[in-house]
Amino acid sequence: MQYLEKRQQGVSITGWMLLIAIVLFFVLLGVRMVPSYMEFHSMSKILESIKDDPQYRQAAPKELRKIFNRRIDINSIYDFDQKYLKIDRSKGKTSMILDYEITKPVAGNVSVVMKFHKEVDWK
Repeated sequence: MQYLEKRQQGVSITGWMLLIAIVLFFVLLGVRMVPSYMEFHSMSKILESIKDDPQYRQAAPKELRKIFNRRIDINSIYDFDQKYLKIDRSKGKTSMILDYEITKPVAGNVSVVMKFHKEVDWK
């Protein structure tokens, strides 16, 4: 009766399948979300570089938008809607505000919503 005292250790095949399904779901989630975060990071860097460049300190909003568009084209960001970039010149300062959200389908009727906001001010 010694075999009754020993207990099995490890994960069953059902446990492995469940674990693999959970890991695959998070991998799929990462694959869907990472490109959007990388695009936002690129656009944030573009806003910072425009702010830090002294030749654009007194540029008109139309010129700033043109510069931003040129730089996102260089970074291969083609599906950005320009209505999400706001340029405000009031109270003696210039503000460039990037504010948008993206919905990406993950699997079936499951989607993920990502909201992005970046604001850059200078005088």
